[in-house]
Amino acid sequence: MIRRGKLYIVGNWKMNPDTYDEARHIATVVCRSARSAQRTVTTVICPPAPFLALLARSRRPICLGTQDVSSAFDGAYTGEIAARHMRSVGATYAIVGHSERRRSGDTDTTVREKTLRSLEAGLKTIICVGEESRDDHGAFLSFVRNQLLEALSALPKKHCSDVIIAYEPVWAVGGNYQDALSPDHIHQMVIFIRKVLSELWGRADAMRVPILYGGSVDLENAKRILASGEVNGLLVGRRSLDATEFSSMIRYAATI
Repeated sequence: MIRRGKLYIVGNWKMNPDTYDEARHIATVVCRSARSAQRTVTTVICPPAPFLALLARSRRPICLGTQDVSSAFDGAYTGEIAARHMRSVGATYAIVGHSERRRSGDTDTTVREKTLRSLEAGLKTIICVGEESRDDHGAFLSFVRNQLLEALSALPKKHCSDVIIAYEPVWAVGGNYQDALSPDHIHQMVIFIRKVLSELWGRADAMRVPILYGGSVDLENAKRILASGEVNGLLVGRRSLDATEFSSMIRYAATI
């Protein structure tokens, strides 16, 4: 692949692990590989919100991200966490529009609002897009296109340098690792996503936006995807909780 800046290896821990001690152990192990790879690889860990501030207390060669932000800036929203709150306790990245959040009720409008709040707070924002199923007629491309346009069309151009797109086909998320798309199919989606971004921002800015792949990523398919999928990195789910395997992904990314 043609390297365009650093690669990103992002771990989405979801509602894991059970305790802060476990979270600290995983982060400590991952840091060893992240430190040696940091010249060419940006490593991001997105832990459960209660662990983020605690992990941020130590200077580490990893970045921390939040798995979600509120669509509101402030106000009477019990249980919601504002993007600026996460920024103030150490987050520098945010995931927005993950398929599991969309299943919980986030609409395209909600994703757009969360994207704006996240970027306004100074967070680099990983916007997840992806079809629920594939068809032989290409309707899934229109679905992904609409997700991108809804999330980004109202975005001030000054923010485009802080946007990262994560393509995660919903049917592959949480599935068997054989369910991950082939590198060729991923490459086709990268081209398509850049085409849509070019319509919004022009080719030069579109080419600078990192595009990640997420969906049933393990070490073996990570190697194939990074080597041949023309992505700028990976959004890794449950395998990011395996410190040894996640570290191996980071080390491999550093060789690309």
